[in-house]
Amino acid sequence: MLLQYLFHRSFRVPRKIHFLKSVTEDFSKVYGQIANFENYSSYIPGCSKSELIEKNDQFEIGKLEFSFLLRDYEIRSKNILLENKIKIEQIDGPFNSFKGEWNISKKDNYETLIEFSAEFELPILLNNLLPEKAIDSFCEILLEAFLDRLSKV
Repeated sequence: MLLQYLFHRSFRVPRKIHFLKSVTEDFSKVYGQIANFENYSSYIPGCSKSELIEKNDQFEIGKLEFSFLLRDYEIRSKNILLENKIKIEQIDGPFNSFKGEWNISKKDNYETLIEFSAEFELPILLNNLLPEKAIDSFCEILLEAFLDRLSKV
């Protein structure tokens, strides 16, 4: 029984990601691009569709569609937009749990600091298929695609 608990528990360790990037862009432009949920499909790797489902004064609910490892996935998240933060929590999707947060800070007139951190738990199958290196690579590709899109807006 103890071995079964330890085996089950070992797959339930949350993973964490974090990245920080300083960009020579106006704070409002950076925040606006990150806050626009419908832009996500243009820079998140594998995301084929991003759609805002609901918007009110307290939060937004969005849906992302992905194709990954010959399967289609859909993620619905609740996003809370604050003055310089966007808090994200998965409502429904392939993760056992997912909570993330964008922090956007104005350093000076045209220098903005972008920080993203998340903690998530993958189902056993995906957890075994995705080493840390693959997740880090995904984050780097996402950040570079976002910065490329930002420079074109």
